[in-house]
Order: sequence, then structure tokens, then C-alpha cells
Amino acid sequence: MNKKYLLAGLFVASLGTTSIATAGAGDTYAGVSIGNASPDSSGFDSAIGWKIFGGYELNEILAVEGGYVSFGEMDGPVIPVIVGTNIVNVSTSAEPTGFELAAVGNFPINSQFSVFGKVGLLAWDFKVTASALGQSASESTTGTDVFYGVGGQYEISGNLAVRASWERYTIEDGDIDFLSASAVFGF
Repeated sequence: MNKKYLLAGLFVASLGTTSIATAGAGDTYAGVSIGNASPDSSGFDSAIGWKIFGGYELNEILAVEGGYVSFGEMDGPVIPVIVGTNIVNVSTSAEPTGFELAAVGNFPINSQFSVFGKVGLLAWDFKVTASALGQSASESTTGTDVFYGVGGQYEISGNLAVRASWERYTIEDGDIDFLSASAVFGF
């Protein structure tokens, strides 16, 4: 792992947890996110992604969070291929997904609003599909990489909050930025 990313992530995580504002140790929460997944220079287009997650607060400023994220189906470049004497355009797409586990740190601004940082690991699967002439073929690669993110959370009621966050995931030697909105339910 790259030490500078690990150190930066630990620093961000030391700021506190995503919690339902004044919750204490032992509280659990679950949530759902939807947002825009934008790959860097990989040649694939942005897509609508989603995430489900849950967490356990170790104390008022530190939680452990796990979840599943789908970055949506990202259209890729069309590649011209010579087949005999013809040129065939091959369409490509990618479907990155993964399971994540993160430390989340929270810094309360007031009784309803807090900012947070997170750092964790993503066990990802990167499926690429190529299609031409009514046929398609797929190939998947897998790996595990560090991810990190920041955001803000606003408590609507004692058991309901909304979040806005930005997260950066490294998948298949490229980065995906996930900008999302979430609903978080405490119980």
C-alpha cells in the first residue's frame, strides 16, 4: 500500500464518525446512497451508482462502516477492429462493484450538522464487456485497494439523517470519484 495515502486516510479518520448527530457508543445505523460515479482517464463514461451500508459506532467520534457499492454500467470506447476485409466496431462497457470496510471519523459542527472523513479497503470486481455483431464477451478482474472520502451529514430527526459525500476509489489502476447523496437511519 502507498504509505502517503494510508497516513492521509488515518488523519482524516481521526477527525470523527458519521453518526446520527448525538449518538453514542454502541449505536448502529444503515443507509442507502445514490450518486454519480466518474472514472478518471480510463476512457469510460460516468454512470449512476448506488451503495448500501451499515455501521457501528465505537464512540461519539469513531465508527466502523461496511457496505456494497455498484458504480453502474459505464460505457467505454468503441474500438474499430479489422475482421477479414471489413471493419467492425466493438462496443465496450465496464461494471465495477465492490464490498467496502472503513473507519469513519466525525466532527460535529452543532447538534444537527457534522462533517466526516473515512478511509478503508474496497474488495472490488471490475467486469469489462465487449460487444459486436450481436455477440458479447466479458472478463472480470478482482483486487483490493484503499479508498477515502469526506462529507457532511444533517440530522433531520433522532433516527434519520441525510449525507452528501465524495469518495475516491482505486480500481484496476484507475480512480473512480463517487459523489453521492444518502439517507441514514439510526437504530
